[in-house]
Amino acid sequence: MEKDLLKLPVTVVAVSKNRTKDDIRRLYDRGFRIFGDNRVQELLTKVDLDLPIIWHMIGHLQSNKVKSVVTYCQLIHSVDSFDLLKEINKEAGKQAKIMNVLIQVNIAEEITKYGISKDQLPIIIQQAKALDHICIMGIMVIGPHTDDVQQIKAVFDEGKILFDKLYKIQQNNLKPTYLSMGMSNDYEIAIDCGSNMVRIGTLLFNTY
Repeated sequence: MEKDLLKLPVTVVAVSKNRTKDDIRRLYDRGFRIFGDNRVQELLTKVDLDLPIIWHMIGHLQSNKVKSVVTYCQLIHSVDSFDLLKEINKEAGKQAKIMNVLIQVNIAEEITKYGISKDQLPIIIQQAKALDHICIMGIMVIGPHTDDVQQIKAVFDEGKILFDKLYKIQQNNLKPTYLSMGMSNDYEIAIDCGSNMVRIGTLLFNTY
């Protein structure tokens, strides 16, 4: 095996989109503990696995699916509006818990991707100040759809700059911890740029 993905110097989220319970169990047996899914409906078919898996929601989240995600997931990577953040806070209050979230930032400004603009990040954090059932743990960034390494690196470098700026904000429900950045095709670039959490699916399931 060329690279042991389990020993990457970052937190690895195994993306289980379109994977079976047996596929997930195989990776769990190899030592992976955090699994993320893109779609709520698919997530709900897997959460009954008799394993102490940590589930993350990494895909676009609609307000009407928030209840299930708050119930089963420990971290939501893909918060892309203040309205969604309010809905998560409301549901977390009903469940008497604090929901950990990341704000998705569309640095590449690609119309095919969700996420707020980088200029909106301090605004949404300020708006969230009064929400007492969420904790903003950092940001999530998706690399641009290109093979140009320099373009990818530029986006990830900007992501690291944005993440580091969070440390300067004093806010009770803001605890900068995770810079979720990098997938199967660009995770090495992301790590070099300062990512401490990567979301790997195809490469991971094809390797183990």
